[in-house]
Amino acid sequence: MRETLVDAGWGALVTVALSFVPFSSVIGGAVAANRHGSDYASGLWLGLLAGVGAMVPLLVLFVPALSIAGAIGFGIHPSSPAYELFLALVFAFFLAYTVGLSALGGLGGVWAARHTEWQLDPGRWL
Repeated sequence: MRETLVDAGWGALVTVALSFVPFSSVIGGAVAANRHGSDYASGLWLGLLAGVGAMVPLLVLFVPALSIAGAIGFGIHPSSPAYELFLALVFAFFLAYTVGLSALGGLGGVWAARHTEWQLDPGRWL
């Protein structure tokens, strides 16, 4: 269990470090699953864990940015119920994007571990 959490942590770290790159969640999920080197179900699970782990620091960065953008003006006043709906929809999209793509990356990481000689272990690079 501890090894699974460590591998998911590496995937979350890679996702956050590369968050300026589109689809960085795929890379993070692939790193987590490739490090673990197991079957596709475990790769999917590791990708999900890496995505959930990456959500916390990304939300810490994203929520203030969204508040500033809302204060500048999207045409929705921050005290209106429409603004709360907007925030809920943005959060749902962000959750599906980060966790879903990380799970997809987990499947890709298992494939890479089985069919290539790629080693996606960031611990080897540090």
